[in-house]
Amino acid sequence: MLGSLVIRRCLLPAAALVAEAKLAKSTTSEPQIPAPVCRPSELPIYTPEPPKLGGNVGESSQESTPNFIENSVKTVRQTLGRYSDEFYAYEKVAKQSLSESKQNIEWLVDYLRQEDNALPKAGAIGIGALAGLVFGLRGGFFKKTIYATTGALGMAAVCYPKEAAKYSQLGVVESKKYLTIAYNFAYGVKKDEPPLELPTLPKVPSSLSEAWDSVKTTASSLISDQPKVEEVKNTASD
Repeated sequence: MLGSLVIRRCLLPAAALVAEAKLAKSTTSEPQIPAPVCRPSELPIYTPEPPKLGGNVGESSQESTPNFIENSVKTVRQTLGRYSDEFYAYEKVAKQSLSESKQNIEWLVDYLRQEDNALPKAGAIGIGALAGLVFGLRGGFFKKTIYATTGALGMAAVCYPKEAAKYSQLGVVESKKYLTIAYNFAYGVKKDEPPLELPTLPKVPSSLSEAWDSVKTTASSLISDQPKVEEVKNTASD
C-alpha cells in the first residue's frame, strides 16, 4: 500500500518531468525548416512559352517544306555520292589487284633467273615461242616464224638477262657491219676505195627541253639560209 502510494506520488511525476525536459531540449536544439512556399515547377522560369501566331506557323511550315530545286539538288548529290563511293571501291580493288599481280610477276622473274632452275627456264622459253606462234597464226610461214622467234627470244632475255645484254650488243655490232657493206654496195663503192660510213640518224629528244632546242635550232638555220636562197635565185635569174 505504501509502495504503491510512493510510486504514484513521487516516481511518476518525476518521470514525467524528465521526459518533458528531454523533449523541450530536442526541440530547441534542432532548427525548424520552413515549409516550401511553392513548387519548382511553379517558378517563373518554368512557365510555358506563349503560342505563336497563325501566320508565323504557316510561314515556318512552308519554309520547312523543300521545293523542286532542293529536291533535285538532293537527288543529284545522293546519286553522285553513291557513284563516287562505288568508284573509290573499284579503284581500291584495281590497285590491290595490280599490286598483287606485280608481286607475282616479280616473284616469277626472280624464280626463273635462279641458276639451278634450268627446266622451268626451258618451259618458259617454250611458252613464249608458243605465244608468238598463236599471235602469228593468221599470217604465213614467215610471219609465224618471226612471231615465234620473237616470243622465244623475249622469254630467253627474261630468264638470262646478262647473256641477253651481251648477245644483243654483239648483234648490234654485226648488224651495223652488214648494213655498212650493203650501203657501200648500193652506192657502187669498189674494193680499193675507202668505205662509206652509214649516215647518222637524228637524235631522238629525251625531254621537252631538248625537243624545244632542236626546234629552235632548225628554225634559226632556216632563217639564216633564207638570204642565201634568195641570192642564188637572183643570180640564176640574171
